[in-house]
Amino acid sequence: MSTSNSSDAGFTGLEAAIVLIAFVVVAAVFGYVVLTAGILFSEESRSTVHQGIHETGSSVTLTGAVYGVSNTRERIDFIIIPVGLTAGSDPIDITTVSVRFIGPAHRKDIDRNVPLIDVFPGYGKWSVQERFNADSDILLEAGEQYVLNISPDVRTDCKPYRSFVVEIKPAGRAALRVERTVPGSIDRITVLN
Repeated sequence: MSTSNSSDAGFTGLEAAIVLIAFVVVAAVFGYVVLTAGILFSEESRSTVHQGIHETGSSVTLTGAVYGVSNTRERIDFIIIPVGLTAGSDPIDITTVSVRFIGPAHRKDIDRNVPLIDVFPGYGKWSVQERFNADSDILLEAGEQYVLNISPDVRTDCKPYRSFVVEIKPAGRAALRVERTVPGSIDRITVLN
């Protein structure tokens, strides 16, 4: 028997142990990097999904019928839209809301009336005409209802059988689109379906 054969076998076993330990260490580091990246990516994905849901779901909703108020039988002069928060939405500072009036041939931003609360707006303005279940601040909160009064200055689409869209958009959130067609007969107060 040769003694060199047994020492070579021992050296090969030591090499194998070192290689095995190196593989285990590399696999552990790789696994740690992959898990950390996966957890980080998962958190970013969850945050992105929640942000997307928050932005795509409109935070305001209609809380009643939409009415048109007119001074003549020829057209609608004021559009009354009651709004409230959707379930689970954060309060909205009503001064950050923008309103747009859209007809087949035009788009017009409607300015806020000054003062904004509890007044009838001037032409080309919008206001909060009434508030129900509201406290003294200007935040639209859960359980509160604000009645918006919109007075477009371009009224060609407020005549009988014509259609229009009112977009109510809180800052950083999706817009509520209210699309209506003016009926053939206009009264002092007309329900817009």
